[in-house]
Amino acid sequence: MRILLEGLTKRFGAVAAVESLDLEIESGEFVAFLGPSGCGKTTTLLMVAGIYKPTAGAIVFGDRRVEHLLPKDRGIGMVFQSYALYPHMTVSENIAFPLELRKGIPKAERERRVRAAAEQVQVGQLLDRRPAQLSGGQQQRVALARALVKEPDILLLDEPLSNLDARLRHVMRGEIKRLQKDLGITSIFVTHDQIEALTMADRVALMQDGHLRAYGAPEELYERPGNLFVAEFIGNPPMNFLSGELARRDGALAAVSDGLALPLPESAVGGLRGDGSAQAVTLGLRPEDLIVEPPDRGQVRGEVYVVEPMGREQVVEVRIGERTLRVIAPPSFTGQIGDAVGIGVNADRLHLFDPDSGERLN
Repeated sequence: MRILLEGLTKRFGAVAAVESLDLEIESGEFVAFLGPSGCGKTTTLLMVAGIYKPTAGAIVFGDRRVEHLLPKDRGIGMVFQSYALYPHMTVSENIAFPLELRKGIPKAERERRVRAAAEQVQVGQLLDRRPAQLSGGQQQRVALARALVKEPDILLLDEPLSNLDARLRHVMRGEIKRLQKDLGITSIFVTHDQIEALTMADRVALMQDGHLRAYGAPEELYERPGNLFVAEFIGNPPMNFLSGELARRDGALAAVSDGLALPLPESAVGGLRGDGSAQAVTLGLRPEDLIVEPPDRGQVRGEVYVVEPMGREQVVEVRIGERTLRVIAPPSFTGQIGDAVGIGVNADRLHLFDPDSGERLN
């Protein structure tokens, strides 16, 4: 089922929670709404679900406008952050509850659907238990089965993994992604966790203060962030930013920042002013595009400020004057706090942004 949002707006008094949002989700696509708290992602989901009525704009499922329809008439299944299971009901009764509200479904058909939904999420052996007898991961699966038992056209998930520990989150990320692809159901997943969004979604809608700041495949947002907000939000460890300028040095194009001059390809010349004069820029460098080297090598010299071992890699913070750069180093790195080091820079991976508008220049 294709979803189209046109000029979708939600205001609470004078506060605009979502402002003129335009978004299209293809049939069978898995889209993540990502952003910090208060950005409008859950409000948007609740408007799609019919729980909130839009202040303005249109919501289209397929070729039908639905913003006037009640949630039960929209053909959706929803999984909430809290799971919202009824404690006095068994797993079977919890899963079947949405069908009990519908008229005309024979008992045998209800039982078939419950068993099928339970098997899809691997809780078929738990149908006689009550929620208090289940682990967090099992409760999450039951909530998912309850959403699927209606055989909906659209699946909505509101931060369903946030109550799980790290290991279970990792397991359930894979389970939900596999299930969504197997069913081919159009799905929207709300999360503030970029790892969840980047690993699970076909496309990510990144929101800030009620506005859509980027919409694209995870690799697109990571490799070519269109503005400073996307560059800052996407990536772990976060991107390094330096104030500098884009100018010509001895006829060659370069990004310059406090003595650091990084050669640039001529394709980046579009960032220069029309008269060829230097232009202020914000330089962005991801930690994995920097290399820790001996102090007599690299384009810049600094000292180790702190080392964070991460198992397969180490995050090294290097102090250069008043600035600190994060660098990804291999597990074999043995530098200690205070050691002098050099930093090599992959200039081909440099990101350039306008410091005023925040928009990408290269």
